[in-house]
Amino acid sequence: MVGLQLPEYAPEKFVNRYDEIELITQKVRALAEGRPVEKRTVVFVGERGVGKSWLLDHLQAILPRQFRDLKVLRLDLKAYVDEDPAWAVADMIQRLSIETGGPGERLGPDLATMSRRLMEHLRGILRKSILLLLMDHVHESNWNLLPLLEDYLLGPLAAEPRVLIIMTGRGRLYPWKTPELRLKADFKDLLPFQRPEETQAQLEQQAYKALPQAPEIHTLSQGNPLANYLLGTLGVLEGLDRVVEEILEPVPADRRRQVREYLEALCVLNAFDEERIPEMLATYYRDDSYRQWTYAQARQVREELIRWAFARWNADAGGYILDPVVRRLIEEYLKKAQPEKWRALQRAAQDMYTRWAREFARTRERWQKEAAYHHRSLQPASM
Repeated sequence: MVGLQLPEYAPEKFVNRYDEIELITQKVRALAEGRPVEKRTVVFVGERGVGKSWLLDHLQAILPRQFRDLKVLRLDLKAYVDEDPAWAVADMIQRLSIETGGPGERLGPDLATMSRRLMEHLRGILRKSILLLLMDHVHESNWNLLPLLEDYLLGPLAAEPRVLIIMTGRGRLYPWKTPELRLKADFKDLLPFQRPEETQAQLEQQAYKALPQAPEIHTLSQGNPLANYLLGTLGVLEGLDRVVEEILEPVPADRRRQVREYLEALCVLNAFDEERIPEMLATYYRDDSYRQWTYAQARQVREELIRWAFARWNADAGGYILDPVVRRLIEEYLKKAQPEKWRALQRAAQDMYTRWAREFARTRERWQKEAAYHHRSLQPASM
């Protein structure tokens, strides 16, 4: 499993995303024909493994063949995660200068001068060309970097009428100040593949031997392309384990195992909060001391899951929920790899909600429904 490399982008391996490609193509076409485009920033938001980077790869590959006067530039903020923010922005400014035929030497002694000189150069380019800036891993990057990036690069670029900015990211969106990056931007959810036929098309290009298992893989993965590939290549159990590890890749290595255990402990719940977290951790670790946790201790678990975009508040669910695809993959792995632990968590949840239904008359119906859900979940496992 360790030796398996994830596939690199190749045009012939790319499937689907027709609507997203058409959206960007239409914006480029409008600018090429001299028509104004109001929303010149597009933000694709999606979970880990949904194909955000591959979409940028594909746009970079196909659009220059369609539009002669289009310049496409790609920046990946993941490359700057451990760098000093000021140095990182200076490096990006310098790269854009070089890749558009500008000066190769440093543009100035400070970011303000570098930004001004870059824009002077680019305005000459933009008289004849359109600039498409593709930016990957934006919102999950270092937020100390983003204010400088906005002030000295993205903000000035966004104001130019012949510049399109395409961003991808996951988790909480950064609150840009520039209207073109926030109020006048298109925000699009990049969803997993919705139909089994789309998963089948991906397997046909990337894991052909698994094609007969396409319906089962789609059910397990819920259409997540990364999960499709790993399940198709490694098989169900090993594939699910690798998928979970890949989902956790943004988490620092020294925290990854702990975060995975938190996710496994909570994955059977439809919603969780500071009252439910200690109960589930006590069951997961077989350690009653977790039941004595304070709200502050439980809140640290909640905040860590939110920080890495694995959980969010959902008013309809009455608590915090795990990302649906992440929850599904982790629960399926736990159910297959550690069935006794999975059943123990289901029973603990059922007992907890049954007790709450007795103790809290005002919300009894809600807790009865939750208890019934866990009772039903246990039935197939006990047959």
